[in-house]
Amino acid sequence: MAAERTRSTAQATLEGLRVFIAGIPWKLDEDDIRRDFGECGTIEDLFLLRDEAGKSMGRAYITYQEKSAVKAALEYNETDYGGRKIFVKVAEPRKKDIEKSVAASAPKAPAPVKEKEFPIEKPKGCRSLCLKNIGSATEANVRKFLDGCAMQSVRIVVDRLTGTPRGIAFVDFKNPLDVDKAMEKNGLELKGNVVEMHFEAPRERPRPDGCMCVAIKKLPPTAQESDVRRLFNGLKSLSDCRVIMNKERVCTGIGFADFTDPKDVEAAVARDGMKVKGDIVFICYETKGRGPEAEERKRQIEARRQQLREEKAAATAAKREKQAEDGTEGAAGAAKTEGKKRQKKAKAGAGSVATNDAGAEPDDEGEVDAADAKKAAKFAQKRKDERARKAKRKGEKKDVGGEAAAAREGEARAATGAEASAETPAKAKRRKAQGEASVEEGDAEAKTRKAKRRKAAAAERCADLRALFADAR
Repeated sequence: MAAERTRSTAQATLEGLRVFIAGIPWKLDEDDIRRDFGECGTIEDLFLLRDEAGKSMGRAYITYQEKSAVKAALEYNETDYGGRKIFVKVAEPRKKDIEKSVAASAPKAPAPVKEKEFPIEKPKGCRSLCLKNIGSATEANVRKFLDGCAMQSVRIVVDRLTGTPRGIAFVDFKNPLDVDKAMEKNGLELKGNVVEMHFEAPRERPRPDGCMCVAIKKLPPTAQESDVRRLFNGLKSLSDCRVIMNKERVCTGIGFADFTDPKDVEAAVARDGMKVKGDIVFICYETKGRGPEAEERKRQIEARRQQLREEKAAATAAKREKQAEDGTEGAAGAAKTEGKKRQKKAKAGAGSVATNDAGAEPDDEGEVDAADAKKAAKFAQKRKDERARKAKRKGEKKDVGGEAAAAREGEARAATGAEASAETPAKAKRRKAQGEASVEEGDAEAKTRKAKRRKAAAAERCADLRALFADAR
């Protein structure tokens, strides 16, 4: 098991605690090398070089904790190790590691502390003062010390790591005249410390062309739109305020305010450093996505999107019109293709006529070629001859049945006549009435049979036509 490292690789190399071994048998791995060379001393690190395939290259670096271990390892130089001659030497440090070591060991001169220079005379437009040597004074102490001056904000400078006050404060005033009034207290004591006051030169923050919006940053999580409006109280051209919220309706720390008067935009930025619900906020000009160039870019993008939408709609309409125009031809083409497929199946040996496409319509446009038309005519003649033979057979049956019926009717009438001659006139009258009723019933039955035959013949003709049209296609 490797020992805990006490130094970096570069440092170990500079101290001569790292050795390089070449000629190691390729079959040995890190565990074998660590076991064998661990007899020399404590190994902190072992690195076996391998190729892209992960196979050993027969070279390794070993870092020891003490010089005696390095000396013991060097005794294996040019000796047999697992059937191969190995070479052991102290690893040489890289040039850049040597340079870093020399630079680190050289004494460093302390960096000069450059104090901030404050203007002696009051700059034009100055609204801020820097107070030094205030000790551990709080914001409340500074406000009480400058009582009578209209202050806009007070910022106490604290240490970033410890959070303790550094004895410095920056005060912003609402009016330049209040700056002069506050400077009269320069040299007075605050909590036992003599306060040093300096003019703070105003920052040059020109308003970008077309900028009518400011961004408010570092807002507290509980900030609302009403808090931003109170921050800009007195700026009459304030038109809109927005506080960016997350999904939980908590302020993300950013807000925006729109104005219609450029002077109010500059006045809003001048309120940078004021507090919202106890937190100091930062106010700056918002130029991202705004201004004449940005608006023009938005208009161009929207115009391009509208153009694409119109082109897409026109293409869709043209496609639909084309489909409507080609609907009949498309249907005829599909029917023709289906008919050719069925003809090929019939030629391949099916030998039967497909009649399942009962709803197909004949091709009135003459799309079928001459060969198909010839076959269709031949099939139509065949079907016509078959129907004629069927009709002839039916006629013969009808005639035979009619003759038998006439014979039976004659016999019945003769028998009736014979009986009538022997019967009374009343009986003869009743029998005549019964005979007339029987004739009427026979006529009705005959009409019914005739209607059924006509219906069957019509259905057969329809089936023949459908089969003809299917084969013609």
